Amino acid sequence: MDFDLLEKLSENWNKSKDLEIEKKIINLICNNNNNRFAFPIAENCLISNGRVGFTYKGNRTYPNLFEFLAYITSSEIPIEIKNCHFGPGEIVVIRDNKADALGDLIISTNEIIREIKKKFNY
Repeated sequence: MDFDLLEKLSENWNKSKDLEIEKKIINLICNNNNNRFAFPIAENCLISNGRVGFTYKGNRTYPNLFEFLAYITSSEIPIEIKNCHFGPGEIVVIRDNKADALGDLIISTNEIIREIKKKFNY
């Protein structure tokens, strides 16, 4: 999944609220046969006080994409799904180890996709 493309499209959408751009982003997220939608997290994480923090590869941030996702899912930023808090600069999972946090991250990411698919009849 090309998150740089999603960020750029989301930036254009944030400026214009163009429905064609919105549909293109939704299609990229939902039609993920070959490119599964998964946040590009860095290998290293920070574990502290029952929380696991993941940053994005290359210390990237995705402010426009998260504005889009918050709008589409009618959520606030950070987007909270179960014990995962998704934000433009990091993802925080309330867990005490990386393995459990990664599992929850996958489940919660899939929940975001399911919510979008349900809303747009995919």
